Amino acid sequence: MKLDRDLVRKVARLAALELSPGEEEELSGQLTRIVEHFEALREVPDALLAGAGDAPPTPLRRDDSRDGSPGALVAGNAPEFSHGHFVVPRVVSRD
Repeated sequence: MKLDRDLVRKVARLAALELSPGEEEELSGQLTRIVEHFEALREVPDALLAGAGDAPPTPLRRDDSRDGSPGALVAGNAPEFSHGHFVVPRVVSRD
């Protein structure tokens, strides 16, 4: 499957990325190769995968509640901290 520059441009616009035409072309090639690798994995016969056992379960930890406040040291080093929160500049406008 070939991913063309139009698709890369559309995805970049959705992700709010600004790409130069050279970057669009480069990403088009890179993403095409990634998709081709996944397509090649489809051709692996299931019989080759039969010997692979299931992965061991992930060990779980106790779910203990704790105070989630950042602490005085973190709050003291923050440029601006108010009512238990970091104050940051607005990055999304309502326009």
